[in-house]
Amino acid sequence: MATSLFIEQHDNGIAFYINGDLQFDTADEAIYHEYLVVPAIALAKQRFPQTDLRVLICGGGDGLAARDVLRFEQVKEIDLVDYNPEVLELATTVFKPYNLGSLEQDNVTVYTQEAFEYVAQFPDSYYHVVICDFTYPHSSEETRIYSREWFQELKRILIPAGVICTNGVSPEKETMGFWCLYQTLLSADLMAKPLQLTIPSFCEHGYGNWGFFLSSSQPITRSEIEIADLPDNLNFLTPSQLQKAFLFKSAIAQSRHEVKIHTLDSPQFFYYLLNHPSEEESFLPQSDAVVNFLDIEETLTAQIGEGDSLNLESVAKFWIENIYSLQEVEINLPNSKELIPVRHRYHSRKMTSSWLAHLKELLAEIDAKHLLNSLLTRAQELPPQIASDLKILADKINSNQALTNLPPQTAELIAMLSVTLLMANLVAPDAVFAKGYYSSGSSSSSSGSYIDDGGSFGTKMTGFVLTVIGGIWLSNIFTPSKDE
Repeated sequence: MATSLFIEQHDNGIAFYINGDLQFDTADEAIYHEYLVVPAIALAKQRFPQTDLRVLICGGGDGLAARDVLRFEQVKEIDLVDYNPEVLELATTVFKPYNLGSLEQDNVTVYTQEAFEYVAQFPDSYYHVVICDFTYPHSSEETRIYSREWFQELKRILIPAGVICTNGVSPEKETMGFWCLYQTLLSADLMAKPLQLTIPSFCEHGYGNWGFFLSSSQPITRSEIEIADLPDNLNFLTPSQLQKAFLFKSAIAQSRHEVKIHTLDSPQFFYYLLNHPSEEESFLPQSDAVVNFLDIEETLTAQIGEGDSLNLESVAKFWIENIYSLQEVEINLPNSKELIPVRHRYHSRKMTSSWLAHLKELLAEIDAKHLLNSLLTRAQELPPQIASDLKILADKINSNQALTNLPPQTAELIAMLSVTLLMANLVAPDAVFAKGYYSSGSSSSSSGSYIDDGGSFGTKMTGFVLTVIGGIWLSNIFTPSKDE
């Protein structure tokens, strides 16, 4: 996907956006970058006294993180790797008055490369500090640099007792995603400490407070943080404010045990970002209780999930495994993220819950007799078991028998038809139900309107084909072969 860069001029400087997301506002970017950089370097100074420090910055092509690393005279070598040459060009031109020419310093080496590729080819035990300053991910592919495998690679290239600091997401707005990263760090045998802070420009854009993670293979203690030697002339960060950043409301902190680990084979992080609770579901009890993460040393409590929760095969598998319980009870909408998860940025939980709530009505729009008879006329082209199941179902429908106590294969067939209809509607609502389309003014907005265009023969036929092909495809996935 092409990257869109936008610079907004205002009285206090500039604001920089990538694909519509605010990256920094010069009015308060120092808050973000001081918390991202300074604690990690200060901690490394204590652990490696009288040592020339080597620092890796992953992302951070704007040069602002490098500017704050250069505050420390003990840092003698900085490598910065960023995949976007346009951002790196801006760092030496438009952003130069704000990053103070950081990327043009003699001890700074810039690499235009994917961070994962760079780190994977690097030798063991080289850097004292790694700073991760990445953009907010908008696809599953972009979450590779938040996976357990990524953090394992960072641990490998770190000198023992070295320090990592990575930006996260909002613990307030993206609670499950935030704690997913926390557990993923722990799963990579890193001792992790979460931090949070308020950045006014982020709050104005609705991003909420922002989170970071300070981690190391060696436990990070309260005493180390309390005696951290911070540079002079910082704009916002003070010793007392740093200690407060490790405080979290208990209602938010308790969610850290309810997530799964994010790996390359089981990518959970993007799932949590798309399927975070709505405002109604995320109501938290009012309490003054807090958890101070400086006072606790936690080990891993999460597990790796099974497959990709956003993958159509995983969704269909869930339906088939739970088909009988779903027949016996009404669908519980708060659990709809398991039945039909949000799979795209321009969808919302409200949309998928609405479609799920009307599943019976959606299936009722199908002329079941006509569908089954049409399929049976081409039964020789279907797998034998599918053809047999269709014949049983057709006989029941044609003789007006009740569809209770369905045999397992027939129940699975209905589950596959249901999930195929719903998933196809999420991808192409016009084509599947020929009822119109969902329009939203912004991809980041959860509101929109449904427009009724009455449908057409062409779109209905497309929907029919999608449903039939999808149903057969899903059946082939979950029907054991004769050799098994």
